[in-house]
Amino acid sequence: MNPTTTAVRAGLRRGWTEFAKSLRAPEDVGYYVIGTAIFVVVMFLNRTNHVEGTSLSLSHFMFSGVLAFLVIFTATFGLATAVTTEREDGTLLRMKSLPHGMVGYVVGQSARTSIEAVFNLAILVIPTTILLDSLWVNGFGGVVHGLALFALGLLACVPLGFAVGSLFKNPRSIGGWGFLIMGALVTVSGIFFPILSLPPWVQVIAQVTPLYWLGLGMREATLPDAAVVVEISESWRTLEVFGVLGAWAVVGLLLAPVLLRRMARRESGSTVAARQQKALQRV
Repeated sequence: MNPTTTAVRAGLRRGWTEFAKSLRAPEDVGYYVIGTAIFVVVMFLNRTNHVEGTSLSLSHFMFSGVLAFLVIFTATFGLATAVTTEREDGTLLRMKSLPHGMVGYVVGQSARTSIEAVFNLAILVIPTTILLDSLWVNGFGGVVHGLALFALGLLACVPLGFAVGSLFKNPRSIGGWGFLIMGALVTVSGIFFPILSLPPWVQVIAQVTPLYWLGLGMREATLPDAAVVVEISESWRTLEVFGVLGAWAVVGLLLAPVLLRRMARRESGSTVAARQQKALQRV
């Protein structure tokens, strides 16, 4: 069998094994369930509220935003944290020393992240569909549209997660700067409230981010056609949504391997030991 194929298969098994292992860890299950439950409760409490100036349910508007946020958070922030953690504990160095080990590592982390995102999607969508009336107003077509965007969003953001993770030396840096960056993205992206309520210059910045476009696409998939009045130019801009997310995917796929190779070249037993020693000194 081709060595690369063997590495890919090993990576897929590793990704599934790591996810299955996380389901047996109470802290990981709590991370999955509690975070999602907060979103579900907030949407349920807002089920009778409406977006200002419209008859659009605020909980339905938020639902599309949560779908977009789930993808970005899991595939970028979550994956970057995993990469920096395994860089610090020496896992990345061990994978580097194996034949085609980095191929298996990238496949494994991509598989684990994708499975985790699908799991989070399920535990969000199932209770929300039960609790909120008329959630899928666009029927089967809206579901297919949303799933296509979900897959494209993962394709766009997983490479970014590797790229971001390769830029930081430890998960604590990701935890600090990552939350600040995610908070800023959420604030300017308009995924939880109409972007037209933000200043024009903020709207321009938002349209550079994948989060805005993924949120816009999810709103088209889940909201009635009349909801388009709260969007820029009163248009769903479907082609632009797929085009921009596709462009982000291309950028990430080109950038991530370069950064990962550079990070791997710098890994050695001495650098891992030094990072571990610094981590122990913080405890």
